[in-house]
Amino acid sequence: MVYDLPLVEEKVKPHQVTTLHLVCALAFIGTGAIIAVYNYEIPLWGGALLAVGVLLLGATIIKNKWITGKDINPVIRIIELVIAATIAIYSAVQHWKFPMGMFSALSAGLLFALYWERKSGATLSVHIDDTGIRLPVVRRRSLRWTEVDQVVYRFGTLTINCADNHLFQWNIADPSFDNEIFEAFCAAKIEENKAKRINDDW
Repeated sequence: MVYDLPLVEEKVKPHQVTTLHLVCALAFIGTGAIIAVYNYEIPLWGGALLAVGVLLLGATIIKNKWITGKDINPVIRIIELVIAATIAIYSAVQHWKFPMGMFSALSAGLLFALYWERKSGATLSVHIDDTGIRLPVVRRRSLRWTEVDQVVYRFGTLTINCADNHLFQWNIADPSFDNEIFEAFCAAKIEENKAKRINDDW
């Protein structure tokens, strides 16, 4: 038998998307203000960066649903990445260590966000079949039945107790299966594979 249990939680939460936009806006505002006031060679670039930061901050606060929408968010992320990478490269050329480090880290974060947010609409799920349990995004991607002690689904929560005392829990979104049949299947698989466990001699 095969069970796919969809999780309630979204892979990318809206507040995470908003937070990175705010971080970019504040970084642009701070850097732009410093360049405009203290750098006599490129004050206009500082003013432009300050204006972009203020515009981004205002849009994130006032038009949050629009700026975090699936169509516009990747475009804004690419613009933020181009600006942050440009500042990081220029800082490296000028040997400005602090802004180089800060905007390099920001660029890396934006690059990762571009990849991660593409999957914002994807629903995570726990996949259970005869071979074992495939987990959603956690450090361990899957569990063999020999590693599992108990699988319980109660009140919308899936609990997996492992033989090594690890515990996994997720809220499940309205699964379309009979709870008793599901738990009986899992219990049968656990019992069937108990003999295959590697026992350590203490």
